[in-house]
Amino acid sequence: MIRIARLVRELNEQFDIAFVCPADVQSDDLVEHWDVGKRLTRVITVPMVRMPAEQDAWWGSTFSCLSAAIVTSFPGQRPRMLDVAWSGQMIDATRHLLREFDVKAVWATRSWTAEMARAAGAKRIIVDVDDFQGAIVLKELDESPSYKRKALHRIQAKNLIRYERHLLDRYHAVAICKEEDAAFLDASAPERIHVVPNGVDIPETIDRSRFNPHELLFVGALSWPPNVEALRYLVEQILPVIRLEFPAATLTVAGRGPVPDDVRSLLAQPNVDVHESPLSLADYYSRAGIAVAPLERGGGTSIKVLEGLAYGLPTVATPAAVRGLALEHEKQLLVASSPREFAAACIRLLNHPAEAQALGEAGRREVTRRYSWQAAGVRARAAVDRVISSPASVS
Repeated sequence: MIRIARLVRELNEQFDIAFVCPADVQSDDLVEHWDVGKRLTRVITVPMVRMPAEQDAWWGSTFSCLSAAIVTSFPGQRPRMLDVAWSGQMIDATRHLLREFDVKAVWATRSWTAEMARAAGAKRIIVDVDDFQGAIVLKELDESPSYKRKALHRIQAKNLIRYERHLLDRYHAVAICKEEDAAFLDASAPERIHVVPNGVDIPETIDRSRFNPHELLFVGALSWPPNVEALRYLVEQILPVIRLEFPAATLTVAGRGPVPDDVRSLLAQPNVDVHESPLSLADYYSRAGIAVAPLERGGGTSIKVLEGLAYGLPTVATPAAVRGLALEHEKQLLVASSPREFAAACIRLLNHPAEAQALGEAGRREVTRRYSWQAAGVRARAAVDRVISSPASVS
């Protein structure tokens, strides 16, 4: 949701925007509580759709799962996995806006909303892909134990990969978050691929009045499995090594709840503080000495790495945590592949505060240059300009 809200704000700097989305709030309420809402040409919300469980292409009946696997095996079919939130009301609302206004282009967040815009008759569609899901799903299936529908799920995952690879056959342009994702697309027209990275809000001032150089900070959704694994990795294998040299080292964990019972038990130890769903993370970023991101897996962009660096916080991360980020080891942060390397990197920064400060400042400069929402907005507006100036049909 943050990406959507920030890109709408940035696109609205140049373009008039009519905004339609599924949400369980009234349009007037969204306008009232959204800082950009009053500046938009039109805001329409439609009720969230929840497909009956038995019709779910993934976890529904065996017949639904089998039908989805068969149907999406044919080229040109949308994956039925995308139909979980399929909304006739949203299609009708989009069709109405297309008739009412001279809509030059549609920016669709994710493939499932792009499919509804396509069904409404939109001609120039930019589909914004935060991450390609097919390969992620297939990898998870490969690593999971056997179960009844697994073979059907593998077929659907492979069909989703094929669909995502050929998005440019269905849409005018694709916006991706990472340069490396361009290689995934079957693109005979690279000019139709636009890199619009995720961004962060850059704080103008940072309050260091409560700065604690020995405080490690982990930020992330506390029930998301990759974060849970990262916390276990941190608490069981990394933190004990750090405390051999720095017994006073503390760990602060902050992020959206709920906190699962096993995570709460894991973190129930001295000098580890847990903050569930804080209203703001600014105080934690300003106070900590080091940000740690020990993720071993996960898709998308690690926004929390960027946020910490935006606060000038020296950061230690695993390769998985910085995947797709144009940040360099030893220049803007430290990258460590093993528990021993990770602990050694943290100890190094704790032992050399001047180096830690310089690294954090370099990270802040680079994130400001490349990953502010203003920088992302420049790229998003350029993508829309190119789409508007192109013919109204795709191959």
